Amino acid sequence: MRSKLPLLGATVLLAIGCGPATVPCGSFTFTGTPHSDHGITNTVSFSFDPAACGARACNCNTICYIQIVRIYDMQDGTYLQPHSEQTNRMVTGNPTPAFNGWAVDRLAGRTWGYYGRNNDGTFASTLTTGGNTSPAILRDRPSGWPEGSWFDAVSVPVCIDSDSGCVNRLLGYEYWLFVVGNDGTVGTPFSEIGRDWHADVFDLAVNLWNTQAASLGRNSFPALSRLP
Repeated sequence: MRSKLPLLGATVLLAIGCGPATVPCGSFTFTGTPHSDHGITNTVSFSFDPAACGARACNCNTICYIQIVRIYDMQDGTYLQPHSEQTNRMVTGNPTPAFNGWAVDRLAGRTWGYYGRNNDGTFASTLTTGGNTSPAILRDRPSGWPEGSWFDAVSVPVCIDSDSGCVNRLLGYEYWLFVVGNDGTVGTPFSEIGRDWHADVFDLAVNLWNTQAASLGRNSFPALSRLP
């Protein structure tokens, strides 16, 4: 699905990746390999360590992810999403151009906004929950994007252990991207710790999910906050 927005161009898209970096409460590992269907196969792994961000000790037995994505067609200046539900919850009309085009990344018809969470509350094989002693692992395979497109994502680990002192705390931001060339080849994926503006647009995308949740029969996200 497409949404027509002002043409930005690759140079500007690169520029908006700048700014102060966030400080994750742990460590990220990103792996990504291009495949033949205009995309990549990738994983994001997060090992929780509250001390890494200056937070007090906290035990969390269930860490999963919320992921936001933005896909930009550099040929015609449109933002893309994989289906209409995701297009409808995409950030648009924001006076900060970098904030437009992002949406919470979920399959159509899913009632939970957490990446890989099934409607019954379990998690699919695309997500292995983590905790203090084991990493939380997100598996993705974005595919089928048009030639001359730019795919951005921010993967955000979050504690959902109701018995934890850091429940509903956001534990870090991992930014990653790949570009499908005009000839259909996919370049080497890029990743880095998310910037402050990624955290800000993440909040906007989550708020849009919550705004639509009741009318669509979806579960709202609880109040989320950044750790520490």
